[in-house]
Amino acid sequence: MQTGSKSYWYLAILVIFLATANVWVFNKIFLTADASNLPQLKFNAFSAGSFVLQKDSKNSANFNETKNILVLGRSGGNHIAPELTDTILIAHIDGPSQKVKIISIPRDLAVKHENYTLKINGLYKIGSEKSPSYGLELTKDKVEEVTGIKIDYFVLFDLDTVEKVINEIGGINVYVKEDIKDIRFPTDNGGYETFALKKGLRYLDGETALKFVRTRNSARGDFDRMEHQQAVLKAIKGKVLSLNPIWDFSKLWKIFNLVQQNIKTDLTLNDLKNIWGFGKNLDLEKLETFSLNQENGLVKSEKMKFGTQTAYVLTATPKQFDYANIQKAITSFLAK
Repeated sequence: MQTGSKSYWYLAILVIFLATANVWVFNKIFLTADASNLPQLKFNAFSAGSFVLQKDSKNSANFNETKNILVLGRSGGNHIAPELTDTILIAHIDGPSQKVKIISIPRDLAVKHENYTLKINGLYKIGSEKSPSYGLELTKDKVEEVTGIKIDYFVLFDLDTVEKVINEIGGINVYVKEDIKDIRFPTDNGGYETFALKKGLRYLDGETALKFVRTRNSARGDFDRMEHQQAVLKAIKGKVLSLNPIWDFSKLWKIFNLVQQNIKTDLTLNDLKNIWGFGKNLDLEKLETFSLNQENGLVKSEKMKFGTQTAYVLTATPKQFDYANIQKAITSFLAK
């Protein structure tokens, strides 16, 4: 992949989960050498549909150091269980080595909360019943417990944003590795429908791309789903970066507003500018990823009772809630 003045690649995980598009568009429309010309956009990080764009911060990230950003994606909108964070990742930014590594945590990982067990994707929902900030705190604390990684910042976004932006940029082309036929794809009214895609290069509109991201009817389940997410958002990156700030101004402005309304983060504008400077010349194709899965033996599938219902979950090996092996594997991955 070529890099240059138009290739604003500054944080892999934000590219993969769309927050990057907002900062890039913000730059295309507003950013100048004189910070006084920047719009003074300051919102509460925990109010509905907010995106923190603060001009300065004494605690702004220094990306000559090592920082970890927790990225959470929820269904949002009118989907069933909109507050479940079905996408959970950590972006590990290593300033000294100029590397960005992504750690994926499966949504079905069973964890302890107080005196009961639940899937890790339910922590934000439970905590948000008290307050959105508490939901984020619960999730952050549990991710730190599982991975052994200290989280410095968070980004929370709605998957609906992906659909809207894809439609705005005219759809995307994605290579589908294997035929997909999911006869039990969940609908928003609680029923099921069939979702099918043939192997090969396929054009996807926003609705189809989101189904491609969400389907789990494959041999590797959630792990194929993680690959689908990466493929879709790489395609978004390419489409957005090709937009011209003059001829495509209207489209860029719509993208900026769409993402601004659907992202929450405690990264400030100054942080994002620092990340930009760190990552703009990095190659997305060289992004290193690591996931907790059955293939590497870090988790196993088992049945677990939740009240009167039984469901399949993933549990840590060699025993439930013992994360020593997971932490050791992550430490090794980050040390490479």
